[in-house]
Amino acid sequence: MKKILFAFFLMFFCSEVSFGQSGWTKEKSNLFLSLDYQFYQSKDFNNSKGDNIITDEFKQNTVSLYGEYGLSNRFSANAHLPIYRTNGYQNTETVSGLGDLRLELKYALSKGKFPVSISVAPEFPTGAKNLQSKSTLNSFDQINLPTGDGEFNLWTTAAISHSFYPIPVYVSAFSSFNYRTKFEQRNFQNQLLSGVELGYKLVNKVWVSGKVSVLNGIGPKPKFADFIRGDGTTYTGVSFNVLYEIGKHYGINVKYFRPTDLIVKSRNNYDANIFSVGVVYSKKR
Repeated sequence: MKKILFAFFLMFFCSEVSFGQSGWTKEKSNLFLSLDYQFYQSKDFNNSKGDNIITDEFKQNTVSLYGEYGLSNRFSANAHLPIYRTNGYQNTETVSGLGDLRLELKYALSKGKFPVSISVAPEFPTGAKNLQSKSTLNSFDQINLPTGDGEFNLWTTAAISHSFYPIPVYVSAFSSFNYRTKFEQRNFQNQLLSGVELGYKLVNKVWVSGKVSVLNGIGPKPKFADFIRGDGTTYTGVSFNVLYEIGKHYGINVKYFRPTDLIVKSRNNYDANIFSVGVVYSKKR
């Protein structure tokens, strides 16, 4: 019974912090939902060469919804949608809109001590493709700050996990390839995202985890790197998560993420501490 409960907590925790980047899948008819608020602001921008430059302060706020549902004991259907995102600089208007919808079908190749999964996740350009943010200093100046990247892309992921039960520890490793297309006759660079995550139940009802991930561009470098659409972006991501269980079905999750130069150079992104807090809900059949 304890082993079953431990596996349930792993499913509850790993689903939220990894967004499908683990070997576990949802059991049939099981449901998981998460509502998150994410925020960051920064003046430190890493350009396409990896050099740090100072800009006007950029701010982004995102409210997103994530869900998983067990179609069978081996198939899960997942979805992620930024339902409200705002972008703006210190001296511009703040613009807002819907983000891009990502749907994922995940299959468990094995469900033993080392569960392995594969998934396919198309991402649809449902977000605002062009949002002109006017300068508050000069009404003739404006900058495009879209809430979606404007292109269809396809993520494929392979992941493996392991639980060290009865020790409340798990580890997961994953690799994802993002096939990107084009927006307004402009081709985007494909991406490869890989990482390793370690989780531990610190005290009763509190899970903690840490993850190191690497995002690299694959193929010809873009002629014009666009950070807001993620084109030409590379980094070594370091993240930490804390989940506090509330009762049988609910939890509060706090996340921290930062792009670094630890393994690959941080390019075409803001050097920022990214924080988020979310409410999670899980229901077994």
